[in-house]
Order: sequence, then structure tokens, then C-alpha cells
Amino acid sequence: MSEFFFIERKSKKINSPLILLIHGYGSNERDLFSLIDYFPNNTHVVSLRAPLKLFNDAYAWYDIYLNGNNKFYDHKAAALVRDELYQFIDNLSKNENIDAENITLIGFSQGAILSHAISFSYPEKIKNIIALSGFVDEKIMKKTSLIPKTNIYISHGTNDNLIDYETSKESLNFYIGNDIEFKFESFEQGHGINQQNLESMMKWLKEKV
Repeated sequence: MSEFFFIERKSKKINSPLILLIHGYGSNERDLFSLIDYFPNNTHVVSLRAPLKLFNDAYAWYDIYLNGNNKFYDHKAAALVRDELYQFIDNLSKNENIDAENITLIGFSQGAILSHAISFSYPEKIKNIIALSGFVDEKIMKKTSLIPKTNIYISHGTNDNLIDYETSKESLNFYIGNDIEFKFESFEQGHGINQQNLESMMKWLKEKV
């Protein structure tokens, strides 16, 4: 089992829903955890740190290589960390204080890409995902005969200059082609989460957990 450094907020409730936070490229476990006051009090929140150190407090789940205006992703490493994250989630869900039937992934950017991949590759494990400013990368989706029943919320900024808005929208054809339902929202923002986006996704989350 791969071990990840993480910070957490435990719930006093027995058998509480689990929310797992997966940060983006060049960030760390404190990034999404800064939203802790918005999450329902009855949830157990775990925020992970990616294993690949870039510099100082900046980490990544897998490498991204740049060649001019083109980006190349280390798909082999991405698939490996996808499976390691699943194993971490599976072990964590065996804790008697966590409801194994109520697990939510919230990922930003590279973390959103992995959230898509984990929920599709292990369709019986994840109840909800919130994928922010990412895209669906078919190359790290493990083939399965099961159709995921995961509730999926996706948002993207129309002014995102790191992951193109149209590229992100186009990648959702993967879900459409597999008859997988999702909610998609766009916001007038860059590569981030503005207040309107935050309020909308939290409203959705509270209806699902």
C-alpha cells in the first residue's frame, strides 16, 4: 500500500461520510483544506499531499512535460497513482467511523483528472465526485464492464489559461458516449474557484452526502 501524507478533520458522528481532497499540480494538502469551514460538520475530511515534490511546498501526482505550447502527461505514473489512491481510499473506508457507502472525491486540476479516473475505474467505490478545473483523460480510465453510478459535478472557468475551457468541455464526450450523467457548470473565472463556484458546488455536495 502506498502511504500518503495527509491532514484531516474528523467527525464526532459514527459512520460519517468521507470527503477526500485531491489538490492540483504544484500545490499541497493545505490548499483545498482551506475550505474546511464550508464542508458539512458530519463529514470526515481528509486532504492528501501528492508524492512527487517539485520544490518547497509544491507537489504533483505525476509529471507534466511542456514542449512549446504542447503538454505531455506521464500516463503510466498517473495510472499508478490512480490505483494507489484507490487502495488508500479502500483501506481508509474500513475504519468503523467512516461510511464506506458515502465517499466523495473533490479534486482540483490534476486532482480533478484523477477523481474522474478513480470513480470510473472503480465504479462501486465512489458515491460523488466534484471535479474542478480539470478534464477527463481517457488514457487513465481503467476499462470496466460496470457503469459508474457516481454523482458527478464538474465546473470550469471560461477564462482558464492553464487547462483550456473548450478542451475540458470536449473531454466530457467520454461520459456522454458511455451514458454517464453529470452536472456541468461554467463560471467567469480563471484557473481557480470563485465565490459563485464555491457556493454552487457546496449546495450540490450537501444534497448528495
